[in-house]
Amino acid sequence: MTRFRKINRYLLLLAVLFVLAVLRDTDMPGEAVLTDIYRATLHRPLLAPIAAAANKEELNLVALQSELEVARREVRQLKEQLVRTHQLRDYFKALVWRARPQAVPGWVFSVDTDVYRRNFLIDRGQGDGIEPGMPVVIGTALLGVVIRVETRQATVRRLDDPAFRLEVEIETEQGVVHGVACGDGAGGLDVRFVRTAESLRPGDSAFTSRYDERIPPGLFIGLVEKVDDVDQDGVHEVAVTPAAALGRWAQIHVISKRKIG
Repeated sequence: MTRFRKINRYLLLLAVLFVLAVLRDTDMPGEAVLTDIYRATLHRPLLAPIAAAANKEELNLVALQSELEVARREVRQLKEQLVRTHQLRDYFKALVWRARPQAVPGWVFSVDTDVYRRNFLIDRGQGDGIEPGMPVVIGTALLGVVIRVETRQATVRRLDDPAFRLEVEIETEQGVVHGVACGDGAGGLDVRFVRTAESLRPGDSAFTSRYDERIPPGLFIGLVEKVDDVDQDGVHEVAVTPAAALGRWAQIHVISKRKIG
């Protein structure tokens, strides 16, 4: 028994050192436009499982290994969040817009189960400066747009919702093509009213346009999958695969703005 206790304590020490090393080496963004990501992750502490095990009189080796795996998974998720936060910071640096952007971090806590809607709730609302029309992103990829706000929560319409509409720009080798993105209700987007589609190719990138005052330009929408002119009337429909992982969410950010001048 004494031998197993020593092994358990040794594994516990390794687990703590592993997590602390990751946190120590993390290069956190210091930009004023980004809220500290640690504040947004306090309710999911990485060391909680290990601390709980350490408080027990006898540590179970199998249970500790399981808890260590949970900690490793949390570390991977935190690293992914940091990568997305750095992407957003770099995007803000290069952004030319009529306002100063701010990134409000939040979490998805409920998803609409209605088969005809693709809405979800986030834990940020009026008290955090959230307003209808603000974009919700994962890194620099657009996930949806706020449609309803309450004091401490907001409803977001995901970009594949059938009611989603947004003017977008598709970058091609021959220039920019404009259209209106509409959710297809099944995890994708259709860009409609495209009249100059000859230059469009699968793999071309779609971004938010410069013509919506509430949404900054250049947020990544997704990649062109195929181009069709079903009615043979010269008006094309472009199928786009969203850049955001619609079925897998971690931390999100809501982009708000402050007017300049």
